[in-house]
Amino acid sequence: MKLSVVDEEAGFRFSPLAEGIPVAANQLPERYTEAGFCFLNKQLRFPSFSTIDWTFAEHGKLWTYNLNYFEFLRQPDLDPDVGEQLINSWVTSNSTHPDGWEPYPSSLRLINWLQFYRLVGREVPVRVLTSVRRQTISLWRKREFHLDGNHLLENALALAFVARCLKDDELRRKSDQLLKVQLERQYLQDGAHFELSVMYHLVLLWRTLDLYSLLADDTDELRLPLRTSLERQLGWAAGICTSDGRYPHFNDSTNGIAPKYKMVINYAQALGLAVTPQYAGASGYRRWTYGQTELWIDAAAIGPDFIPGHAHADNLTFVLHHDGQPFIVDTGISTYEKNARRAFERSTVAHNTVTVDGKNTSDVWGGFRVGQRSQTSIIEEQAGSRLTAVRWGYGGSHQRSFSRHESALIIIDKIPVGTARFHFDHTQQPEMTGAKQLRCGKVELAWDVGTAHLEPYEQAIGFNEIRSAQCLVINFRDSLMTKIATS
Repeated sequence: MKLSVVDEEAGFRFSPLAEGIPVAANQLPERYTEAGFCFLNKQLRFPSFSTIDWTFAEHGKLWTYNLNYFEFLRQPDLDPDVGEQLINSWVTSNSTHPDGWEPYPSSLRLINWLQFYRLVGREVPVRVLTSVRRQTISLWRKREFHLDGNHLLENALALAFVARCLKDDELRRKSDQLLKVQLERQYLQDGAHFELSVMYHLVLLWRTLDLYSLLADDTDELRLPLRTSLERQLGWAAGICTSDGRYPHFNDSTNGIAPKYKMVINYAQALGLAVTPQYAGASGYRRWTYGQTELWIDAAAIGPDFIPGHAHADNLTFVLHHDGQPFIVDTGISTYEKNARRAFERSTVAHNTVTVDGKNTSDVWGGFRVGQRSQTSIIEEQAGSRLTAVRWGYGGSHQRSFSRHESALIIIDKIPVGTARFHFDHTQQPEMTGAKQLRCGKVELAWDVGTAHLEPYEQAIGFNEIRSAQCLVINFRDSLMTKIATS
């Protein structure tokens, strides 16, 4: 593809940035300080800008990806001269780092570079523009149709963004068409991203807001469809997240990756977008609020059948917070490496649901693969107070109902033989107070049948961060009723 772009001998300057646009996504876990980097809770320091190894692989491929994303350019306290030196370091050695040329990091880097110059009000130098053109041509040729999902959507967002910066009408037309198609197919009717990770939903929201912030001209044909999609996405985020930004870590989701919910909302409102919470719909996720308790229910499928890479075998799991504190939690993710830890974090025993003989409810394997899988259907629902769903297919069938009774939650599980698990957050200290009773601070659990015990597990609170915690395990037959009361 040939880019019909601006004068090759001139730099490029953005028009003034609209007032109120945030300069940073969050506290930025991807930090940079004097040639030292911290990604995924792993640090590395290089002697100088010129010695940065953009292919450094000892911390895993995802760490290398993060190095090449250039998200650290969005740090609010970053010296613009330092930012330019980092960009020049990458440009100088760009032929030596193939990971950085892969389409996903290229997509993020292109927007982050251009947004950096936009935010600091500097002209994009010719040398950098030349690199942007080369990266854009490479990205167009290597769009990730084979991976689909958030990868392909990031590709489309970056191409549409760059096309406007480079004033390339052909690229703009083609990338806009790609983006419109992906927005239509990747977002469900209730506004949720179809991979069903709140973390990735917020990541994609932030990047889409970056693109929307560039569409100051009302005549831009992308402005209306992008606004419509964004307001649906924002509505789902507002429905699933609490006002202080807490949300369940269903599927691949953890702390320290996505921009903070409040920053996303502030960004959207600065752009004049409406934020109207959407509480229930096609995603199968539900959030109930009663008193000081927040309950999230996963009555969803594992995600789109053709792209289950970020899915877990977690059908009919749930998460419960009380007084703004996590009590019963998803065990989280700490790695994307294809290892035993990754297999555990995606397994059914790592979630607050029921297993039979310790088997997964879907055949998760290979880090990002799923073979045979269960299906989930909601068979009865009264919004915010009662929900019954059934899982069937791979590994048998399981029916679970949730119902509210004033300040108590009743969960009824029906399965011939099963083991129910309730994972407590690492900050909590659950204690058995009887054969069928447990207390954990202001939360009490009681159950009617079976044998139970507490056992240790390792909770992931972020990438490469593990904490010791406790899990309640109940073995039962036919039916189990569990009451969770709060005070």
